[in-house]
Amino acid sequence: MNAILSSDDFSKKKRENLLAYDIYEENFVGTITCLEKLRKAFGQPEEKLKKIPLYNFMVATQEQAWNVVNNIANMYSAGHSVNEIRSRYPEALECWELYAKYNEEYDNSQKNENDRGFPHFALPGKEYDKVNRMLCFAILLGWGSLVERLIKIIDFNNHEKDGMIERILSYYSENRSVSLNDCVRHLPYFKTLKIFSASEKDRPALMAEYLEDWYHASRREPYYDAHTRDISFWGYWSWEAAAITFLLDIDDSSYASAQFYPKDLVDFARQARKDYAPEGTDPMAPSELRAKAGEPCPKTGLWQALDVVPELRRYQQHEEMENLGSRYGLTVWRFTEQ
Repeated sequence: MNAILSSDDFSKKKRENLLAYDIYEENFVGTITCLEKLRKAFGQPEEKLKKIPLYNFMVATQEQAWNVVNNIANMYSAGHSVNEIRSRYPEALECWELYAKYNEEYDNSQKNENDRGFPHFALPGKEYDKVNRMLCFAILLGWGSLVERLIKIIDFNNHEKDGMIERILSYYSENRSVSLNDCVRHLPYFKTLKIFSASEKDRPALMAEYLEDWYHASRREPYYDAHTRDISFWGYWSWEAAAITFLLDIDDSSYASAQFYPKDLVDFARQARKDYAPEGTDPMAPSELRAKAGEPCPKTGLWQALDVVPELRRYQQHEEMENLGSRYGLTVWRFTEQ
């Protein structure tokens, strides 16, 4: 379940026609290599770790954080199943939290006040795209329970708020700045604000218009024309259009086949509401991890089946989770401890 697609499978399954196999392969293998390299580095004896400069930890974990969010997009464009992509998200979030930890420690270690106070991901800069993707992936992959953890990373020293991000976050957190009438990167995201404020009947047409203009309006964004550059391409998708469609429960039938719209992720998110909290079970609590039978395990540890008589099983990350014939259908598992 941790395998790269073969070139034949890639040709049959890829969602992004402009993505070449060698680019997909290099990004996928590079991410796995980065994860394994850092895991090995952090496994060194404590006395060795203490000798490594804090700056090195900050830079290494930052690179890892960038790699994991890029690889989720890379896997989607290449044609991996949504269930497999979903299983990668908790680990990706842990990578972001690890970077946030070392970045904050490094920030606090600076003696000069002018060298302190920087965000983990500066929204006015090109890192906005990474934040947008990471947030949308949580929503579309059925990990809304993890958004609270992501908010702490987004908010850190980001004093300039963004109208679209704030509106999206308001579905998961109180006291967001939902009255902001602009976006820090402006286009294309500014055009989503009128979708939030529109009536239910007007939203489909506005979203269709947004998708039609999306690529041209993105010409200042780092992903624009990326397929013509080295390996920094993982597909052209308006993740925010999909996340907003899901959150506002917009009827997407009029733009379901629109270019840049990841329709299957919206369908997955809508079904996930039922699949991961079956009738008769508790809703997912904040930070709770759940997965269904047949899916790759998102995190190594002890998992509990959501049955009348709970059953505990230990799974390794990426191991396929079992179906116990639960009364509500496919068994849903809840992570309990490592």
